[in-house]
Amino acid sequence: MRLLIIGGGIAAVYLANRAKKIDASLDVVMLSDEAYAPYDRIHLCSLVDESATLQKISLQLDSRVHLELNQKIIKIDKEKKRVFSKDAMFHYDKLVIATGSLPNTPFDISQIKNAAVFRSAEDAKAIKEGIKGREVVVVGAGPIALELLERLNKMEDVRKITLLVRSNFLYDKNLSHESIKLIEKSYTKDKKITISYEDEIIDTVVEDGEIKRLKSKKLEVENPFVVFGIGIKSNIESFRDVLECNRGILTNLFMQCEYDIYAIGECAEVRELGFVAGHVEACVDEAECAAVHLLLGEPKEFTRKTTVDMLKVGEFNLVDVTSVKFSNVYEKVVISSQNSVDEYFLRDKKLLRYVGINSNADIASLQTLMQNESEVAIDELRKNRVDEARGKLVCSCTGVYHNDLVALVVQNGVGTFADLAHFSQAGRVCGRCRGEVVKIIEESQHLIDPSMVQKSPKDVEVEKKVQEAQKRVDKFNKLHPKNQLDESNLEAAMESLEIKNDEVNKWISMVTANMQLHPKFEEVVQKGVKTLNKIPIIWLELSDCSGNSEAFIKSANPSIEDLIFDYISLDYHELLMSASGDESESALEDIIKNQRGEYVLIVEGAVPLGMDGKYLRIGSKGETGIELLKRCAKDAALVVAVGSCAFDGGVVAAVPNPTGAVGVADALGRDDVINISGCPTNPVNIVGTLLYFMMFEEMPPLDEFNRPLWAYEGRIHENCERRGHFDAGEFVKEWGDEGAKKGWCLFEMGCKGAYANANCPTMKFNKGTSWPVQAGHGCMACTEKGFFDKYANERVYHEKNSH
Repeated sequence: MRLLIIGGGIAAVYLANRAKKIDASLDVVMLSDEAYAPYDRIHLCSLVDESATLQKISLQLDSRVHLELNQKIIKIDKEKKRVFSKDAMFHYDKLVIATGSLPNTPFDISQIKNAAVFRSAEDAKAIKEGIKGREVVVVGAGPIALELLERLNKMEDVRKITLLVRSNFLYDKNLSHESIKLIEKSYTKDKKITISYEDEIIDTVVEDGEIKRLKSKKLEVENPFVVFGIGIKSNIESFRDVLECNRGILTNLFMQCEYDIYAIGECAEVRELGFVAGHVEACVDEAECAAVHLLLGEPKEFTRKTTVDMLKVGEFNLVDVTSVKFSNVYEKVVISSQNSVDEYFLRDKKLLRYVGINSNADIASLQTLMQNESEVAIDELRKNRVDEARGKLVCSCTGVYHNDLVALVVQNGVGTFADLAHFSQAGRVCGRCRGEVVKIIEESQHLIDPSMVQKSPKDVEVEKKVQEAQKRVDKFNKLHPKNQLDESNLEAAMESLEIKNDEVNKWISMVTANMQLHPKFEEVVQKGVKTLNKIPIIWLELSDCSGNSEAFIKSANPSIEDLIFDYISLDYHELLMSASGDESESALEDIIKNQRGEYVLIVEGAVPLGMDGKYLRIGSKGETGIELLKRCAKDAALVVAVGSCAFDGGVVAAVPNPTGAVGVADALGRDDVINISGCPTNPVNIVGTLLYFMMFEEMPPLDEFNRPLWAYEGRIHENCERRGHFDAGEFVKEWGDEGAKKGWCLFEMGCKGAYANANCPTMKFNKGTSWPVQAGHGCMACTEKGFFDKYANERVYHEKNSH
């Protein structure tokens, strides 16, 4: 298949590289209307002052992509799937248009030698050559114009610069007077630059293809060099006749405009959002959505994100963080000092935008506030500062500060910008700070220990996660008031039962491995187990047989997890707690009221909804199960449904389900309930889930039924010790036959292991001694939806034909 890409910018290059990564056999052809291989336009200023070459700012394009230069496409033939330039024709199977944007000018300057826009390498070359010995007039006051102004100010060839501003502001119309004056001061202090506000060109005298005299409302300039930086428009004129266009080529959320044609970047307009990309990150996100959709068939929708811009000019650094919901309707809070300004744009107590000049505000925190649409107080904003020890902000896109980057380089032995990619994306998102990042890496080399052992990015990532988990566990540093046990009680109990350290260590290793964590997590897992009694836990028992609770309180040969469950702070559990009646209800009320947002709710059993829940009443007041569940779940930090009945109703919900029983998640109408299904479930799976919550303060990765992947990802059939007999066609035909004695496969005796996902074969039960199939009985798929009606029998399962 041939993928044809029209364009040579960042979006086009990203998509071409991504396409080759997805399918190396793909024929990818890129058509660029420029004479140069793709480069990063963000660094065009470096070409003007010759601080970088075109090669240095080039974009890395996969060598297997066929690049055609000087190919401006003028026509598309959709029927025959061809595109035409002035002198060539190209066929496509899939077409992606990524032609970017064109700069605006107030009049045609194509034939004028001493006027230019600033959008390409050719423009940079024209400016560099044309400004010599002339007064430069820069028209416009946006980010591009201001950055160019800074470079021109430092060039000896330029004797005088006038910034012509149609309005009365710099950078953005929403900035405060304080910010504008601070920006203006940094430009005009050495008198080389003059800013003329509320001014515009009203006349030009052109002779022999040059502007001899330029006249504005307030000024006259002889023989100038004029640079226009007054905005851009989508480069789509060649496509208006064949594709539906508005401001850009109209696309759906997958960046698709027709079946085999996509548009991405500044030339595209997402119809549903009315959005045209103006930032590198958005262009790349669009390219990712298009690549995944057209090559993998995955419906990955484009979504707008909070944007971060940064302008580093002379004496000031400007950071602009803008929410997707920002508009001109806002209240503003301005906090200013002699050399810094913080501007907060709010609506309904929610932060919509932040602009800071020479500020040490915590940009990452502000982004989070905007993305979460959190309500904020002014005092919180005043305190939202980064420790000065981290130095100045280097990369606003990734929130990396100077000293953070130095530490990263030194700790990991980063030698080059390419090496840094394994540890941080600083300098790579929009690319604006790349030069500064490279300089910091170079200046930090003498701090690196030459004898240090080089760590792989994976090692560094694991160590980082272990440290974060350790900090999280360390937060639980106070004994829970309801629990009189401490670490010494647990160790004494294990010692009295002759559970030795090596047995404990093996158990810790087993739990760590089953949670799919790196072995380096073993130490923090062990510490987490000894800290589990710091988490207040409510255990509700609704409609069930108490099987899961009883599985944890075996009196004979208690295992490590049994002791841990004795050790965990089960503040409320009708079956296990010593208190009863009103005293037990008071304990429950105390937890709900005074430990709001801190306690974990574990629920065992189904929830009857028939007759308004009257099939189940609990406590001295006769509260229904559903009422009790909702009251306890409302302010829980985490809700865990334990066992098959809590998962989907289990045996209680079996046909004809007279009580209208459902699982916990259905009863609450929530999608954040963790399900640990099984009849009963393995205690280790509960311990592991609690440990994960403690260590990472978030849910573990879950499957489609909200079950922890580490426990339910594997299919029982794949890990069964009898799998070899299945492959060999050796099956038990009836109980007690020769096959049964030899341990053959139980599939024909109704084993449902082929349809069930759980870690029973690897985790096992009763101190890891056995599990149903090993004991000689087929799996009943008790971890699956509707298992009692569907699988709980000794017949071979046949999928029902729905027709």
